[in-house]
Amino acid sequence: MSSSYIGKVDKARRYAEEPDRVYIHTMEASFTGNHNTYRVGYHDGEWRCECAFFATRGICSHIMALQRMLDEMLAGQAAQEEAAV
Repeated sequence: MSSSYIGKVDKARRYAEEPDRVYIHTMEASFTGNHNTYRVGYHDGEWRCECAFFATRGICSHIMALQRMLDEMLAGQAAQEEAAV
């Protein structure tokens, strides 16, 4: 393994420990639920889901699951946004 590759791996590890370096503007995922597969999206702080529950309530289990998965990073972004206001 080359030393330049090892350096990149070390740099990636450091970056991963500093989630405030990253701001997620847009993300789209396919989420396979119990009944169907839904497209879930995140755009500049707003979540969307194709499922019927989201259409009536503005939140759903698919979004809640992704929020749990990405919680630390999204919480850091929300804090940065609030501080900027």
